Amino acid sequence: MSAQHQGRLHGRVVMMTGVSKGLGKQNAIELAKAGAKLSISARSEAALRETVALCEAEGAEVLGVVCDVTDVEHLERYVARTVERFGRIDVLVNNANFEAELTPFLEQDVSSLRTAFEVGVVAVWRLMQLCHPHMSRTEGTASIINLVSGVYETGMEGYASYVPDKAAIRGLSMVAARELGASGIRVNTLAPVALTDTILHGLAPEYSEFVKQQMSVNPLGRFGDPATDIAPVLIFLASDDSRWITGQNFNADGGAVIQA
Repeated sequence: MSAQHQGRLHGRVVMMTGVSKGLGKQNAIELAKAGAKLSISARSEAALRETVALCEAEGAEVLGVVCDVTDVEHLERYVARTVERFGRIDVLVNNANFEAELTPFLEQDVSSLRTAFEVGVVAVWRLMQLCHPHMSRTEGTASIINLVSGVYETGMEGYASYVPDKAAIRGLSMVAARELGASGIRVNTLAPVALTDTILHGLAPEYSEFVKQQMSVNPLGRFGDPATDIAPVLIFLASDDSRWITGQNFNADGGAVIQA
């Protein structure tokens, strides 16, 4: 992270799901560097402990909560523990992600779609509702950032479960932005594309190569970097520097998706 982002979120309480690996893990570390107080969650206790330790090494105060976002009782406990520890929630980052299957639509079972929605838009719905009472009391503006993907705008073969979920999260975020603004809560979406450790080392070799090939097709002609290309956008949306921005989608993708 560049020096200009250090301390930018000083004292802000940030909740983020899905920090066990990949972009979630790397963004949690960058949020710690920016001075945030972190309440982070993941399903894997071992992976969560590792991310907590890395964030604490950056000087952050960190609460780690094991949480399955498809379980409403887990979500309720996660929010309660966050408020018990920090007293409020300034920023909510819905990052937990359904790992897409690269399978033709006609070969996919509808159970895959149900799983994508439970991990994705249903969990986002529930967490925004659960966090709202604790965000509307914060000073300045509170911020909700929901992670999506540019494929909801373009469609991509093989992702018949993944794409509809991202489109649903985007649509829900637009509604929430209109309705929660009166409470001082901004809602935006972020569609990031970056080369993560998961893509490099956590996928089957042939799938990893496919993903890297897709990610390399952009006007800037390179891969995105989580720390220098994605985290600064996330930090901007989490901070009051974006206090006049709500309901928008940010494609941090090197121009892979260019809108009119």
